[in-house]
Amino acid sequence: MGEIATRQQILLQGNDKTGSVPVYAKDVTIVESEASSVANSTAGSNKVRISPVVNYDWEQKYYTGNLVAINNTYIAYALKGRTGYVVRVIDRNTSERVLLKGFVGVVIDLAFGHLNSNTLACIDEKGNLFVWDLFEQDGKITTVAKVTVHRPTNTQSSEHHRLIWCPYLPEDPSDSSSTNTSNPDDSVRLLAITHNEKAEVWDIEVVAANHDNGPISVDEIKEGVITVCGHEQPISQAALSPDGAVLATASLDGHVKFWQVYLESSDPPRRLHQWIPHENRPVSCLLFCDNHKFQDPNLPFWRFLLTGADYNREIGRASCRERV
Repeated sequence: MGEIATRQQILLQGNDKTGSVPVYAKDVTIVESEASSVANSTAGSNKVRISPVVNYDWEQKYYTGNLVAINNTYIAYALKGRTGYVVRVIDRNTSERVLLKGFVGVVIDLAFGHLNSNTLACIDEKGNLFVWDLFEQDGKITTVAKVTVHRPTNTQSSEHHRLIWCPYLPEDPSDSSSTNTSNPDDSVRLLAITHNEKAEVWDIEVVAANHDNGPISVDEIKEGVITVCGHEQPISQAALSPDGAVLATASLDGHVKFWQVYLESSDPPRRLHQWIPHENRPVSCLLFCDNHKFQDPNLPFWRFLLTGADYNREIGRASCRERV
């Protein structure tokens, strides 16, 4: 075999002729095509027809969380209303809409459990957590508060809050012997939340079963949540492994840490490993490279982790099993 190249440049062509490009070097630079440049004024296909359902302009700045969440039925997005920030939910098929309220200050992040889930979680600048179940009734969108958790009133506002659901892995669709007919939302349980230098892992079903759906103080919750401490700067990204056993967290100082997640234990989460993948630059992406369509039972979970820096202009890959 010849010597492995250290650098590679991939030039995107701006068409559909090339479906994939092999990567053979350690350092890869991707160059956009002229057609994808923002300066390109070439008109798109005249066969495409666009019917806007909403027109809202956000302030042009970098947002740490998601402003928009999408599943197979709804589009949810945060916006500033007349009396404060709200989340609007729109049915993708009927354009029926509803407003979700109750936030303190800005809505920092929101996410559906997965594409087939109608469970929506939101977090505001105080770190207050809101989880709703959405469904259709008589042609209208109905919302049911599943979990509402309030932080102390003296909590400092921060933009460093994230929501990360545990990935949903459906059973093998080719297995005709499978009798799984449960609601996809039954799989929406584990949710990771970040608060500046700390992270939490919540079992939403346990919290919902132990408390009413009305607002509860975080100090009242004794079961269904664990706290992860160990970063010196705010956490910028986090990821849960599909089996819910490991939480990966990354902070603004470039540190990535692995934590063992075991909600049934009273012991604090154990740090499995830590490293600095991008020379102390803030990590902008964490992603476990597991098969989300069907997991081979002969392969372990969370074998590899993708990391990003410089707003994902640089991508790295780590072998999790070797590090742990």
